[in-house]
Amino acid sequence: MSNLYAQLATRSAYKDGLVGNWFDYYRNKLRYLGWDSARPVSAGQAGQGLMADSVLRQVSRSFDQRFSRQARQALGTLRQSPDALEVFERTSLLRDMGFFQVIPCTAKSAGRIEIGLYHKQFRTRRTVSGFLFWPIEEVVENSLEEMAVVTFSTLHYAAFREKVAAAVMSETVRHLHALEL
Repeated sequence: MSNLYAQLATRSAYKDGLVGNWFDYYRNKLRYLGWDSARPVSAGQAGQGLMADSVLRQVSRSFDQRFSRQARQALGTLRQSPDALEVFERTSLLRDMGFFQVIPCTAKSAGRIEIGLYHKQFRTRRTVSGFLFWPIEEVVENSLEEMAVVTFSTLHYAAFREKVAAAVMSETVRHLHALEL
């Protein structure tokens, strides 16, 4: 829930022009909610081919197999669900800019969750409605990839759970009302 809240709050602030660096603002939101400071990871080159394949290559090279297996499953599920893919791509595009995250999670130890944050921000060559399963060279003019590993301790989360749940619901409702259907 805290991750969803951070995503929606950052998306809203970015859309309103209040955020310069999407990834930094998002990480700060997570930190505010109790996630430990992020450990940066080198993203490497985006490469060629389908954008989804490029993302998977970067996640595989930069994170361990626990994360890449989950990222592969999530992107595969999106590919098989046209409705979900359409919503994902539509909400990831803003005029000639696009941004999205792939955020696989795994248990690190008792009471600790680790997430691999992959953030991609890009400018499109032309107006597009889809991008994830299109060749990068046809869609992307330039891009920035940022990655980090963030750890969350669940030991004290129960004390904040109700506040976070209320904030997530509020931001989700606001996001859904603003979503063009």
